Amino acid sequence: MSTPPVVAGRPTIDQVAVLIRQRTKDSSGNTVGTFDDDTEPTAEQVDTIIDGAYDVIAMRLPAVERLAPFPSLIAGMTQVVALEAACRIEKAYWPEQVRTDRSNYSVLKVELDEALAGLIEQAEAAAGGEFTGWPWATITVGSWTSIGTDLCCPPEPGTTPP
Repeated sequence: MSTPPVVAGRPTIDQVAVLIRQRTKDSSGNTVGTFDDDTEPTAEQVDTIIDGAYDVIAMRLPAVERLAPFPSLIAGMTQVVALEAACRIEKAYWPEQVRTDRSNYSVLKVELDEALAGLIEQAEAAAGGEFTGWPWATITVGSWTSIGTDLCCPPEPGTTPP
């Protein structure tokens, strides 16, 4: 397995494993403490999950480059992404335990939601104000229900159109 490049705010496999240590069992049932080629999920699968978790967290924040001068925000982002990845692992590999509340998913999710709210608030402040989203514009487009009857319906026989 190749080592992923170091990306600001992206946790390592070990940083995710520490949150769900009991899920780091090898094929013999021994707790390894991290994910590797003999765990379920494997280290490679966890790396893929971390990539997805990073993407969904990063899209909620101002550009990570704008946060770089604030090491505590990057460290916080790393922890939030690790929590997101841990939640995704729980849902993907032990959904029956999540559904029956025999997983620590609900505890992780509460921690994730609280940490993400704090991260967003601090990241917006550090980036110079409220982050209102990407630089896209929206326009109102009328539908057939908004154009009125004078334009959509033919005039009744014997009347003149407006």
